[in-house]
Amino acid sequence: MSSSTQEMVRVNVYSPTGGQHAVYHSGLEVFGVEYVFAGGSGGGTGVSMQRPRVPPPGSGWTFYQSAEVAALRASKQEVERIVQEVRADFPAGSYDLVSRNCNHFSDALCKRLCGQGIPGWVNALAGIGNSLGVGNLIKSAMGQSAGSGGYAGGKADVGAGGLSSAGLMAGSVGADGDLGGEIDWASAGILNAEGDDAVDALRSGGVVASEQDVSAEMLFQLPFRSQVKLQAVQFATPNSEKAPSHVRLFANKRNLDMADAAGGEAPTADFAKIPWAAASDGSLAAKLEVNFLKFQNLGFLSMHLCREDDDGLPEEDGQPVCVQSVKFIGKV
Repeated sequence: MSSSTQEMVRVNVYSPTGGQHAVYHSGLEVFGVEYVFAGGSGGGTGVSMQRPRVPPPGSGWTFYQSAEVAALRASKQEVERIVQEVRADFPAGSYDLVSRNCNHFSDALCKRLCGQGIPGWVNALAGIGNSLGVGNLIKSAMGQSAGSGGYAGGKADVGAGGLSSAGLMAGSVGADGDLGGEIDWASAGILNAEGDDAVDALRSGGVVASEQDVSAEMLFQLPFRSQVKLQAVQFATPNSEKAPSHVRLFANKRNLDMADAAGGEAPTADFAKIPWAAASDGSLAAKLEVNFLKFQNLGFLSMHLCREDDDGLPEEDGQPVCVQSVKFIGKV
């Protein structure tokens, strides 16, 4: 990369107040994606992706500041490989507020990507706790008992229940069953999408396309304000050349990356053939009906769509994959 286009590694820092504080949460941002670590009771990884500088809904964290650490020393493909390696070292059950928290993960990933760690002040409280042997006192003060997992204060991992489990108000369902009013759009994200306004385009029914010169795939990450019951997903595409050929839906799985969604993990619903119907203007439309029972307590939906090549892999160096007028149909 030239110096004018050099990708930087950034650490995004959050605090309970949005200002200077004794304790911080952090995530590491590169190529427009923020990687974070949190604890949980499951046996999988504790590493997930989110929109940069947007804290998890109901977490109690507020964005404080972003700091550039150093220039990235890896390509986009190498970043994906490094993230996979680091996330294997941070299972959800290993979380510890003092000795293995979100900031330890940010620091470890940062060193792999650019050769430098995050600023020391971000995780200063944990360092003091370890050096003085008062880690359990800090955990008690922050709401985490010894051996338990989770973000500081135990508030950030809302889980499958969406914001309803945090006691927040639900949105609304359209007369046609459109769940768009139930989606927490401020925390939604689309990986591999072209432009910075892809979520706004999705919300308004506009065109959402994958980036140029990358694989023809996108990963939609959609948190709901309350638990919903998904019945179907419907969408259109401008023409057959830009149409996705494969759609995978994942219920309540927040920690997926693109490799997981593209086949590394079994989906809750798998549509290897899309039932496209042609319109008079040349566009195509499809409706994917799901098993209601598998999506009846949905707090988070991940949707991977791609156009595959003859080997069943996301197509490279072709037309971007593109959808529009996306609707999620169901009830609360």
